Amino acid sequence: MTKVLIWLASGDMEKLEPGIIYGVNARKHGWVDDVQFVVFGQSEQLMLDHPETFELLQSNNTAYCKFVADDLKITAELKEKGADIIYVGDYISNFIKEGYQVITF
Repeated sequence: MTKVLIWLASGDMEKLEPGIIYGVNARKHGWVDDVQFVVFGQSEQLMLDHPETFELLQSNNTAYCKFVADDLKITAELKEKGADIIYVGDYISNFIKEGYQVITF
């Protein structure tokens, strides 16, 4: 079983796009058995600045880091949009334990 966790951390949309496109298409076309996304760091603010990308990720199993969102003071705005905001340390570690390959953008 092939499983991928795509960790989106860059504050540069050009660096995030390949990971987002790959993950969405891998899920859509069954290239791997499962794809999960984690949005972390400056990419959290970037998703708020790009609503079309935010919506695309919303339909593709995406979690946002609560620690970072709180630090950037954007937790309320992310919640209003329906983001799944959690502390991601344990979350990511569990995916690694389950054999997910982590790809970071």
